Amino acid sequence: MENRICDLPDDLILEIMNFIPTKDAVATTILSKRWRLIWTMLPTLEYKDSGSGIIGWFVEKSLQLHKAPKLERLTIELGPHSHVDVDVEKCLENAVNRGVHELDLNLLWNAEITSFPKSLHTCDTLVDLVLSNKILVDVPSQVDLPSLLYLSLIDVVYKDEDSLAGLLSSSSVLHWLMVQRRKDDNLTNFTVKVSSLKTLYYKSAWPMDEPVEEGDDDDDDLIGSLVIDTPALDDISLITVCEDCCLIDNMSCLDEANISHVIYPDDKFLKSLSSVKHLHLCLTNPMVGSSNDVKFSRLIEFYFLTKTVDWLEPLMFFLQNSAQLKFLTIHTEHESPSPPWNQPSSIPGCLSSHLEIFVWNNYEGRDDEKQLLSYILANSECLKRAEINLIATCNLEERQKEIQSMPRISTSSRLLFPTQMKNLWFNGYC
Repeated sequence: MENRICDLPDDLILEIMNFIPTKDAVATTILSKRWRLIWTMLPTLEYKDSGSGIIGWFVEKSLQLHKAPKLERLTIELGPHSHVDVDVEKCLENAVNRGVHELDLNLLWNAEITSFPKSLHTCDTLVDLVLSNKILVDVPSQVDLPSLLYLSLIDVVYKDEDSLAGLLSSSSVLHWLMVQRRKDDNLTNFTVKVSSLKTLYYKSAWPMDEPVEEGDDDDDDLIGSLVIDTPALDDISLITVCEDCCLIDNMSCLDEANISHVIYPDDKFLKSLSSVKHLHLCLTNPMVGSSNDVKFSRLIEFYFLTKTVDWLEPLMFFLQNSAQLKFLTIHTEHESPSPPWNQPSSIPGCLSSHLEIFVWNNYEGRDDEKQLLSYILANSECLKRAEINLIATCNLEERQKEIQSMPRISTSSRLLFPTQMKNLWFNGYC
């Protein structure tokens, strides 16, 4: 078997080595003289601390021996037990000098916050950059990342707002941005202004240990602002956004929006999402007042999650203003208030001509819920499937019979009662 593997050409052996951890690839040097140098031509290197603390020495030594003229990907993860004398900047400079394409740096160690080397500021080969934890984003005025398409900033610290702006403005072709903020990242105002950006995921840290009350208007509690200026954006996720959030542009290219726990949206927030096709929305009190006058002309899929707000009237406004809607999911939380049901004076156009799939998760069977469900089933002429996921604490058999007795205008539609709930996109976020 050993002879068969040795007979393989070096290129094929390198392909095999790409599928095993770097430390195992380096260990092949003991097999024979021929194997001693093969690993040094690997196009990808991945170093992840297993808890032993010796990974730092191994990173520096193996990078010194590595001979490949081009480095496709370098991953370095230093854990809390890693030695703090690792020269991270030198390791990164080594990668930059060899035209690295993908760089993933995660510093969970006990050393001071680390800056990345100046050579990284003008790396014209870098396509994917991930910076996590004890890293200082300190960007000078002279910075240019002409090939950077994907950028992740996870729990890093910023020197100032200009450093963030400089990093984003230097990435002229940036398509994908992920931001996960920590409480002490030095920024009050966070601005994303990238004309080429297609996808944005943003999550801020809670400003305090206690839950933030939705709709609290005390300006003293605001921790800053989030400004997004991305006219080419087609996919946005805003998760636990505690800042005073302001989307300043109507994003006409937007296809998908996932919105959960946006605590302080301004009155233009929903309007900025009006061009979306697929909307996952956790409704908050400040959004209720502006839900009646926003037209969603392209919306075809709507996942509507209620938590602590009067949601029946806003939902009807959404349906009235979403004429093309085909897929509707309602997810009600137990603490959702039970508002009175006021039947609308006119049937929403989406019910009479477009709605095909309707799902209700956590259906309990309260009076307001029964009235809404009966209304949707009685007026959805194109309905193909209605899926009702009953809450476990209710009388399941009684609720099923009650729903089955409701009149349906679409007699060919299927009425389903799955045993397990599906499509709980917000589970874990709300």
